[in-house]
Amino acid sequence: MAIITPDECAAKIRSAHYEKLYLFYGRDDGALLPFAKKLADKLCPKNAGFMDLHSFDAQKLNMEELSDAVNVLPMFSERIVVTVSGFNMDDLDKSHGDMLRKILSDIPDTTAVIISAEGDKLYKNRKTLTDKNKRFVDFCSKYGDVCEFAYRSLQQTGKYIMNALSARGTAISRKNAEYLANLCLCETRHIDMEISKLAAFSGGSGEITKEDIDALCIKKIEADGFQLALNILNSNAKAVFTRLEELRSLGYEPTQIIAIINMSLSDIYRAKLAKAAGLTPDQCAAQFAYPKNRAFTVKYAFNDCANIPLERIRRTAILISDTEYRLKTSSLGSGGAFLALEQFAAQAMVK
Repeated sequence: MAIITPDECAAKIRSAHYEKLYLFYGRDDGALLPFAKKLADKLCPKNAGFMDLHSFDAQKLNMEELSDAVNVLPMFSERIVVTVSGFNMDDLDKSHGDMLRKILSDIPDTTAVIISAEGDKLYKNRKTLTDKNKRFVDFCSKYGDVCEFAYRSLQQTGKYIMNALSARGTAISRKNAEYLANLCLCETRHIDMEISKLAAFSGGSGEITKEDIDALCIKKIEADGFQLALNILNSNAKAVFTRLEELRSLGYEPTQIIAIINMSLSDIYRAKLAKAAGLTPDQCAAQFAYPKNRAFTVKYAFNDCANIPLERIRRTAILISDTEYRLKTSSLGSGGAFLALEQFAAQAMVK
Protein backbone atom coordinates (compact mmCIF):
# COMPACT_ATOMS: atom_id res chain seq x y z
CA MET A 1 0.00 0.00 0.00
CA ALA A 2 1.16 3.54 -0.66
CA ILE A 3 1.84 6.07 2.09
CA ILE A 4 -1.29 8.19 2.51
CA THR A 5 -2.04 11.56 4.08
CA PRO A 6 -3.78 11.87 7.46
CA ASP A 7 -6.83 13.30 5.67
CA GLU A 8 -6.98 10.25 3.39
CA CYS A 9 -6.62 7.94 6.37
CA ALA A 10 -9.40 9.80 8.22
CA ALA A 11 -11.68 9.44 5.20
CA LYS A 12 -11.09 5.68 5.12
CA ILE A 13 -11.82 5.41 8.83
CA ARG A 14 -15.05 7.42 8.47
CA SER A 15 -16.17 4.98 5.77
CA ALA A 16 -15.41 2.05 8.15
CA HIS A 17 -12.54 0.85 5.95
CA TYR A 18 -10.14 -0.36 8.64
CA GLU A 19 -6.65 -1.85 8.34
CA LYS A 20 -4.84 -4.35 10.53
CA LEU A 21 -1.78 -2.09 10.82
CA TYR A 22 -1.38 1.66 11.17
CA LEU A 23 1.95 3.49 11.39
CA PHE A 24 1.71 7.19 12.19
CA TYR A 25 5.00 9.10 12.17
CA GLY A 26 6.21 12.69 11.96
CA ARG A 27 7.26 15.82 13.78
CA ASP A 28 3.79 17.23 14.47
CA ASP A 29 3.01 15.19 17.56
CA GLY A 30 0.21 17.59 18.50
CA ALA A 31 -1.72 16.27 15.49
CA LEU A 32 -0.39 12.69 15.47
CA LEU A 33 -1.07 11.60 19.05
CA PRO A 34 -4.72 12.75 19.26
CA PHE A 35 -5.37 11.11 15.87
CA ALA A 36 -3.93 7.80 17.09
CA LYS A 37 -5.94 7.97 20.31
CA LYS A 38 -9.20 8.73 18.52
CA LEU A 39 -8.61 5.78 16.21
CA ALA A 40 -7.92 3.45 19.16
CA ASP A 41 -11.09 4.67 20.91
CA LYS A 42 -13.12 4.11 17.76
CA LEU A 43 -11.80 0.58 17.17
CA CYS A 44 -12.11 -0.44 20.81
CA PRO A 45 -15.10 0.98 22.75
CA LYS A 46 -14.51 2.05 26.35
CA ASN A 47 -16.53 -0.80 27.81
CA ALA A 48 -14.23 -3.27 26.04
CA GLY A 49 -10.93 -1.52 26.74
CA PHE A 50 -10.17 -3.44 29.92
CA MET A 51 -9.74 -6.70 28.01
CA ASP A 52 -9.35 -5.77 24.33
CA LEU A 53 -7.05 -2.72 24.39
CA HIS A 54 -3.35 -3.37 24.97
CA SER A 55 -1.00 -0.37 25.18
CA PHE A 56 2.80 -0.53 25.03
CA ASP A 57 5.55 2.03 25.55
CA ALA A 58 8.13 1.49 22.79
CA GLN A 59 10.97 2.24 25.21
CA LYS A 60 9.97 -0.78 27.29
CA LEU A 61 8.76 -3.01 24.49
CA ASN A 62 8.79 -6.75 25.17
CA MET A 63 8.40 -8.66 21.91
CA GLU A 64 6.90 -11.76 23.50
CA GLU A 65 4.26 -9.70 25.30
CA LEU A 66 3.54 -7.80 22.10
CA SER A 67 3.14 -11.03 20.15
CA ASP A 68 0.77 -12.43 22.78
CA ALA A 69 -1.33 -9.25 22.68
CA VAL A 70 -1.52 -9.24 18.88
CA ASN A 71 -2.60 -12.87 18.67
CA VAL A 72 -5.15 -13.09 21.49
CA LEU A 73 -8.83 -13.24 20.55
CA PRO A 74 -11.15 -10.31 21.41
CA MET A 75 -13.50 -10.73 24.34
CA PHE A 76 -16.00 -7.85 24.23
CA SER A 77 -15.51 -6.14 20.87
CA GLU A 78 -14.91 -6.94 17.21
CA ARG A 79 -11.15 -6.70 17.46
CA ILE A 80 -8.12 -6.51 19.71
CA VAL A 81 -6.45 -3.08 19.53
CA VAL A 82 -2.72 -2.89 20.25
CA THR A 83 -1.07 0.53 20.53
CA VAL A 84 2.67 1.23 20.61
CA SER A 85 3.71 4.80 21.47
CA GLY A 86 7.06 6.61 21.26
CA PHE A 87 8.40 4.26 18.60
CA ASN A 88 11.76 4.73 16.88
CA MET A 89 13.23 1.89 14.84
CA ASP A 90 16.74 3.14 15.62
CA ASP A 91 16.18 2.06 19.25
CA LEU A 92 15.85 -1.62 18.28
CA ASP A 93 18.73 -3.96 17.58
CA LYS A 94 18.57 -6.29 14.58
CA SER A 95 17.12 -9.30 16.42
CA HIS A 96 14.30 -7.29 17.99
CA GLY A 97 13.66 -5.53 14.70
CA ASP A 98 13.34 -8.90 12.97
CA MET A 99 10.95 -10.14 15.65
CA LEU A 100 8.80 -7.03 15.28
CA ARG A 101 8.59 -7.36 11.50
CA LYS A 102 7.60 -11.01 11.87
CA ILE A 103 4.79 -10.09 14.28
CA LEU A 104 3.49 -7.29 12.05
CA SER A 105 3.61 -9.36 8.87
CA ASP A 106 1.09 -11.85 10.27
CA ILE A 107 -1.51 -9.84 12.20
CA PRO A 108 -4.81 -11.73 12.63
CA ASP A 109 -7.95 -10.30 11.05
CA THR A 110 -9.32 -9.75 14.56
CA THR A 111 -6.50 -7.38 15.56
CA ALA A 112 -5.52 -3.79 14.74
CA VAL A 113 -2.05 -2.49 15.63
CA ILE A 114 -1.49 1.29 15.90
CA ILE A 115 2.14 2.46 16.09
CA SER A 116 2.92 6.09 16.91
CA ALA A 117 6.41 7.31 16.01
CA GLU A 118 6.71 11.01 16.73
CA GLY A 119 9.54 13.53 16.96
CA ASP A 120 12.71 14.84 15.34
CA LYS A 121 14.82 11.81 16.22
CA LEU A 122 13.24 9.82 13.40
CA TYR A 123 14.88 12.11 10.84
CA LYS A 124 18.47 12.55 9.74
CA ASN A 125 17.80 15.96 8.17
CA ARG A 126 14.89 18.30 7.50
CA LYS A 127 12.86 15.86 5.43
CA THR A 128 14.55 12.46 5.26
CA LEU A 129 14.01 9.67 7.77
CA THR A 130 16.97 7.75 9.15
CA ASP A 131 17.74 4.63 7.13
CA LYS A 132 16.21 2.18 9.62
CA ASN A 133 13.05 4.22 10.01
CA LYS A 134 12.70 4.61 6.24
CA ARG A 135 12.98 0.84 5.76
CA PHE A 136 10.40 0.31 8.51
CA VAL A 137 7.99 2.75 6.86
CA ASP A 138 8.38 0.89 3.57
CA PHE A 139 7.80 -2.42 5.34
CA CYS A 140 4.64 -1.24 7.14
CA SER A 141 3.20 0.24 3.94
CA LYS A 142 2.95 -3.33 2.59
CA TYR A 143 0.66 -4.43 5.41
CA GLY A 144 -1.43 -1.39 6.34
CA ASP A 145 -1.79 2.39 6.30
CA VAL A 146 1.22 4.65 6.86
CA CYS A 147 0.77 8.40 7.41
CA GLU A 148 3.32 11.14 7.94
CA PHE A 149 2.22 13.93 10.28
CA ALA A 150 4.44 16.71 8.98
CA TYR A 151 3.77 20.28 10.02
CA ARG A 152 1.02 21.85 7.97
CA SER A 153 1.72 24.76 5.64
CA LEU A 154 0.99 28.30 6.80
CA GLN A 155 -2.24 28.39 4.77
CA GLN A 156 -3.40 24.98 6.02
CA THR A 157 -2.65 25.94 9.62
CA GLY A 158 -4.46 29.24 9.24
CA LYS A 159 -7.55 27.39 8.02
CA TYR A 160 -7.24 24.94 10.95
CA ILE A 161 -7.14 27.88 13.41
CA MET A 162 -10.15 29.56 11.79
CA ASN A 163 -12.20 26.36 11.94
CA ALA A 164 -11.19 25.55 15.52
CA LEU A 165 -12.08 29.02 16.80
CA SER A 166 -15.30 29.06 14.78
CA ALA A 167 -16.35 25.80 16.45
CA ARG A 168 -15.97 27.62 19.78
CA GLY A 169 -18.07 30.57 18.64
CA THR A 170 -15.10 32.87 18.02
CA ALA A 171 -14.11 34.51 14.72
CA ILE A 172 -10.65 35.31 13.37
CA SER A 173 -9.60 36.66 9.98
CA ARG A 174 -7.47 34.55 7.66
CA LYS A 175 -4.67 37.12 7.94
CA ASN A 176 -4.64 36.97 11.74
CA ALA A 177 -4.99 33.18 11.74
CA GLU A 178 -1.90 32.90 9.56
CA TYR A 179 -0.14 35.44 11.78
CA LEU A 180 -0.79 33.17 14.78
CA ALA A 181 0.32 30.14 12.77
CA ASN A 182 3.61 31.92 12.00
CA LEU A 183 4.23 32.76 15.67
CA CYS A 184 3.67 29.10 16.58
CA LEU A 185 5.65 27.77 13.59
CA CYS A 186 2.60 25.70 12.59
CA GLU A 187 3.10 23.33 15.55
CA THR A 188 -0.32 21.87 16.39
CA ARG A 189 0.42 21.29 20.08
CA HIS A 190 1.41 24.92 20.60
CA ILE A 191 -1.42 26.22 18.43
CA ASP A 192 -4.08 24.20 20.30
CA MET A 193 -2.98 25.78 23.58
CA GLU A 194 -3.19 29.28 22.06
CA ILE A 195 -6.61 28.52 20.52
CA SER A 196 -7.95 27.51 23.96
CA LYS A 197 -6.53 30.69 25.47
CA LEU A 198 -7.97 32.97 22.78
CA ALA A 199 -11.38 31.26 22.87
CA ALA A 200 -11.55 31.65 26.66
CA PHE A 201 -10.55 35.30 26.34
CA SER A 202 -13.26 36.00 23.76
CA GLY A 203 -15.91 34.32 25.85
CA GLY A 204 -17.29 32.52 22.82
CA SER A 205 -18.15 35.68 20.90
CA GLY A 206 -16.51 38.51 19.00
CA GLU A 207 -13.45 38.44 16.77
CA ILE A 208 -9.82 37.85 17.69
CA THR A 209 -7.55 40.73 16.64
CA LYS A 210 -3.81 40.92 16.05
CA GLU A 211 -3.55 42.95 19.26
CA ASP A 212 -5.23 40.10 21.17
CA ILE A 213 -2.71 37.63 19.73
CA ASP A 214 0.26 39.84 20.62
CA ALA A 215 -1.05 40.37 24.16
CA LEU A 216 -1.99 36.77 24.97
CA CYS A 217 0.00 34.33 22.85
CA ILE A 218 3.48 33.00 23.45
CA LYS A 219 5.76 33.39 20.47
CA LYS A 220 8.19 30.55 19.83
CA ILE A 221 11.70 31.92 19.91
CA GLU A 222 12.34 30.65 16.37
CA ALA A 223 9.68 33.07 15.14
CA ASP A 224 11.91 35.93 16.37
CA GLY A 225 14.79 34.97 14.13
CA PHE A 226 13.48 36.41 10.88
CA GLN A 227 12.58 39.82 12.32
CA LEU A 228 15.85 40.04 14.24
CA ALA A 229 17.87 39.16 11.13
CA LEU A 230 15.99 41.74 9.05
CA ASN A 231 16.40 44.45 11.67
CA ILE A 232 20.13 43.73 11.88
CA LEU A 233 20.50 43.89 8.09
CA ASN A 234 18.48 47.13 8.04
CA SER A 235 20.44 48.64 10.98
CA ASN A 236 17.34 49.03 13.15
CA ALA A 237 19.35 49.18 16.38
CA LYS A 238 16.50 50.10 18.74
CA ALA A 239 14.36 47.13 17.68
CA VAL A 240 17.33 44.73 17.81
CA PHE A 241 18.64 45.63 21.25
CA THR A 242 15.16 45.94 22.76
CA ARG A 243 14.25 42.42 21.63
CA LEU A 244 17.60 40.96 22.69
CA GLU A 245 17.05 42.35 26.18
CA GLU A 246 13.52 40.93 26.27
CA LEU A 247 14.79 37.49 25.27
CA ARG A 248 17.49 37.73 27.92
CA SER A 249 14.88 38.53 30.59
CA LEU A 250 12.87 35.51 29.46
CA GLY A 251 15.85 33.25 30.18
CA TYR A 252 17.03 32.44 26.65
CA GLU A 253 20.70 31.64 26.23
CA PRO A 254 22.88 33.63 23.76
CA THR A 255 23.62 30.42 21.82
CA GLN A 256 19.88 29.85 21.31
CA ILE A 257 19.32 33.41 20.13
CA ILE A 258 22.23 33.52 17.74
CA ALA A 259 21.23 30.13 16.29
CA ILE A 260 17.74 31.34 15.36
CA ILE A 261 19.15 34.54 13.87
CA ASN A 262 21.62 32.47 11.85
CA MET A 263 18.85 30.20 10.54
CA SER A 264 16.82 33.17 9.30
CA LEU A 265 19.88 34.88 7.88
CA SER A 266 20.46 31.71 5.84
CA ASP A 267 16.86 31.95 4.57
CA ILE A 268 17.47 35.52 3.44
CA TYR A 269 20.81 34.62 1.84
CA ARG A 270 19.26 31.74 -0.11
CA ALA A 271 16.36 33.93 -1.22
CA LYS A 272 18.70 36.66 -2.41
CA LEU A 273 20.76 34.22 -4.48
CA ALA A 274 17.70 32.41 -5.83
CA LYS A 275 16.06 35.68 -6.81
CA ALA A 276 19.22 36.75 -8.65
CA ALA A 277 19.17 33.41 -10.49
CA GLY A 278 15.60 33.97 -11.63
CA LEU A 279 14.02 31.30 -9.40
CA THR A 280 10.59 31.61 -7.77
CA PRO A 281 10.08 31.26 -4.00
CA ASP A 282 8.51 27.80 -4.53
CA GLN A 283 11.49 26.66 -6.62
CA CYS A 284 13.88 27.93 -3.96
CA ALA A 285 11.98 26.15 -1.18
CA ALA A 286 11.96 22.93 -3.18
CA GLN A 287 15.70 23.07 -3.99
CA PHE A 288 16.60 23.54 -0.34
CA ALA A 289 14.03 20.95 0.88
CA TYR A 290 12.12 23.31 3.18
CA PRO A 291 9.42 21.55 5.23
CA LYS A 292 5.86 22.83 4.81
CA ASN A 293 5.84 24.81 8.03
CA ARG A 294 8.93 26.82 6.99
CA ALA A 295 8.34 27.27 3.25
CA PHE A 296 6.62 30.59 3.88
CA THR A 297 9.88 32.06 5.26
CA VAL A 298 11.33 31.87 1.75
CA LYS A 299 8.44 33.93 0.39
CA TYR A 300 8.90 36.51 3.14
CA ALA A 301 12.63 36.59 2.44
CA PHE A 302 12.03 37.12 -1.30
CA ASN A 303 9.90 40.17 -0.49
CA ASP A 304 12.26 41.66 2.10
CA CYS A 305 15.70 41.04 0.59
CA ALA A 306 15.28 43.24 -2.48
CA ASN A 307 16.92 46.34 -1.00
CA ILE A 308 19.57 44.53 1.04
CA PRO A 309 22.97 44.34 -0.72
CA LEU A 310 24.31 40.81 -1.15
CA GLU A 311 27.68 41.84 0.24
CA ARG A 312 25.99 43.05 3.44
CA ILE A 313 24.33 39.68 3.91
CA ARG A 314 27.65 37.91 3.34
CA ARG A 315 29.49 40.14 5.82
CA THR A 316 26.80 39.52 8.44
CA ALA A 317 26.98 35.78 7.81
CA ILE A 318 30.74 35.83 8.47
CA LEU A 319 30.29 37.88 11.65
CA ILE A 320 27.57 35.59 13.00
CA SER A 321 29.63 32.49 12.19
CA ASP A 322 32.65 33.88 14.05
CA THR A 323 30.48 34.87 17.04
CA GLU A 324 28.71 31.51 17.22
CA TYR A 325 32.08 29.73 17.15
CA ARG A 326 33.32 32.00 19.95
CA LEU A 327 30.24 31.35 22.08
CA LYS A 328 30.59 27.59 21.70
CA THR A 329 34.34 27.36 22.29
CA SER A 330 34.97 29.95 25.02
CA SER A 331 33.97 30.14 28.68
CA LEU A 332 32.51 33.64 28.67
CA GLY A 333 29.89 33.27 31.36
CA SER A 334 26.33 34.54 30.92
CA GLY A 335 27.25 38.23 30.98
CA GLY A 336 30.19 37.80 28.62
CA ALA A 337 28.15 35.68 26.21
CA PHE A 338 25.41 38.29 25.96
CA LEU A 339 28.03 40.99 25.49
CA ALA A 340 29.48 38.99 22.57
CA LEU A 341 25.99 38.67 21.07
CA GLU A 342 25.40 42.42 21.37
CA GLN A 343 28.84 43.14 19.90
CA PHE A 344 27.98 41.01 16.90
CA ALA A 345 24.72 42.91 16.39
CA ALA A 346 26.46 46.27 16.70
CA GLN A 347 29.21 45.32 14.22
CA ALA A 348 26.71 43.89 11.76
CA MET A 349 24.60 47.06 11.81
CA VAL A 350 27.52 49.31 10.84
CA LYS A 351 26.92 50.30 7.21
